[in-house]
Amino acid sequence: MIQLLCSPMNREIISVLSCLKKFGFSLFLLAFLTIITYAEIHFTNVSDSFGIRGYDYFGGHGVCWIDVNSDGKLDIYIKNVGAQGVLDVSNILYINYGNYFKDEALERGVSDKYAIGTHGAVFCDLDNDRDFDLFSTTTYNGISPAHNHIYQNDGDGYFQDITNTISPSQEIDTASRGVAASDFDGDGDIDLFFSNVLPDPQSFNPAPFLPEKLENFYINNGDGTFTAMYLGIDWTSFVQGVTAIDIDGDGDIDIAEAKWSGPSTIYLNDGTGHFFDCGRDMGLPSTLNIIDNGMTFADIDNDGDLDLAIIRKYRVTLYKNTGGFFSRYQIITTAGSFHVCFGDFDHDTDLDMFVSGGNVYENNGQGIFSPVLSADSGLEASLYSKDPRSSALGDFDNDGDLDVYLTDKRGYNLLFRNDINDSNWIKIDVLDYTGGIGALGTKLDLYSAGHLGQPAFLKGHREIHGEYGYLGQDMPTVHFGAPAFSEYDLKVTFLNGEERTFTSITPGQKIQVSYILPPLNFAGVKKLNRSLFYHENVIQLTWAQNPNSNNIQKYRIYTIQNNGDKIILEEVPATTFNYSVRNVQNSELYRFALTAVDQDNIEGAAAYTTVK
Repeated sequence: MIQLLCSPMNREIISVLSCLKKFGFSLFLLAFLTIITYAEIHFTNVSDSFGIRGYDYFGGHGVCWIDVNSDGKLDIYIKNVGAQGVLDVSNILYINYGNYFKDEALERGVSDKYAIGTHGAVFCDLDNDRDFDLFSTTTYNGISPAHNHIYQNDGDGYFQDITNTISPSQEIDTASRGVAASDFDGDGDIDLFFSNVLPDPQSFNPAPFLPEKLENFYINNGDGTFTAMYLGIDWTSFVQGVTAIDIDGDGDIDIAEAKWSGPSTIYLNDGTGHFFDCGRDMGLPSTLNIIDNGMTFADIDNDGDLDLAIIRKYRVTLYKNTGGFFSRYQIITTAGSFHVCFGDFDHDTDLDMFVSGGNVYENNGQGIFSPVLSADSGLEASLYSKDPRSSALGDFDNDGDLDVYLTDKRGYNLLFRNDINDSNWIKIDVLDYTGGIGALGTKLDLYSAGHLGQPAFLKGHREIHGEYGYLGQDMPTVHFGAPAFSEYDLKVTFLNGEERTFTSITPGQKIQVSYILPPLNFAGVKKLNRSLFYHENVIQLTWAQNPNSNNIQKYRIYTIQNNGDKIILEEVPATTFNYSVRNVQNSELYRFALTAVDQDNIEGAAAYTTVK
């Protein structure tokens, strides 16, 4: 039976048969014929052409899509463990140069080269300075030290190890797997969580364990330091994947753990950053000795709440959220065993599903998934992967659709480019209410234009989170499929509960939204100043206050260089709505940016103008 499952062709047949068994022959035959005839989801394996297959000694486990150097192109961070014949295993940071990628982990300070390697790692803006820092674990397997590490980004994608800011300092080796990052205590900065805070979590021991109260959080003190704390999540058995997201929809961040031996569960946040095990009360099974690898949350039926997929060996179990209770409704036999991604691959406004080492499954709009055969999807290489682990979604070529990166422990990693090639999408970058980027915990709801807040017209619900499932992190830019014949309205709910709305959004573009909105009507005009004893060319910049931004204290004016860098020209009081740039050349083109800054010195999104 194992040989049957490991055969790529037979694994795909089993996946098809699982849908037939669940829904009956007639229903599945209709879906099957529709998929074969009208399939729109198609990928191309571009791993070789971009040179991002990982090491020749393999070891790929986790993956993050992230723009580390703020150049507008997604880079790839690969977490490696147990590589063949290599003791000190480095992680990989592939920098995206447009036509190729280059591994620069060592020179940028995030190779994280330690014995055995890294499972969990997550990028997030720990210091609210608008770049992505890194929290990375080390996996203990008999070689010390095996400690976690925090790396601070300098803004250009080079990192400094600031692990010594954790108090008390780490003294024990850890065998961490999944990690999480979010503002767990609601104080405006990103905290960290990690699993298996002990050297030997006895992953294959089926016996129950007595709960251990371990310091598995690093709470951000807001001054560049972190405090190790226990906040209610006991260690009860070996943990694989971790996901942090607002599972019960009450406005704070909860945590889910996928476990071996002990049952996977959900820990709800009480609103102050303390957690309680509520998995059984929310419908999760309490069965022991079931090997779960990851839990992925997404709104798969477009009703505005988070549904759930749990993945274990060759099986994905899907649960719908019914008023805070998860009800099992579909089981899919798959080729993969570790991780599930949800994304709108065909831009029809519902989330489809990719299984690491398996295939892609198309959503019928109600959360029922049917496989797209690999001959149509172009994902044959995924089915032939040797030991597939994690995967993540990102738009590496900036064409508006979701591409897939897949890691392989015993083979080469794979990059699949989505070939949909249309304008039926909207991408959104979010500046947080803290002034930082990434906006972990922020919720975005997309509606048909003119129907903001009406459930019947909801076209997608997204919640921004870091590492999830089994060691995957999607790009922080939010992606919606949005057919181009319509316009859309957007509601953004920040983690502090504040909302912002944006109307009449046209598909086929990437937009930036923020807690502090850009000033209005920013414009500039060149004038000749004749009031001096000599003539002088000046640029007169003008703008208007945005009535939806509160407590603005000043405006910050920048000039934009040819390379895209912003250089501050001046700060003016919030009562000022013009500024003159002197001694400009009449024949040159000038670009400017303007931001509003509030009473907490938090800077909002920029307005831009070009003056010829």
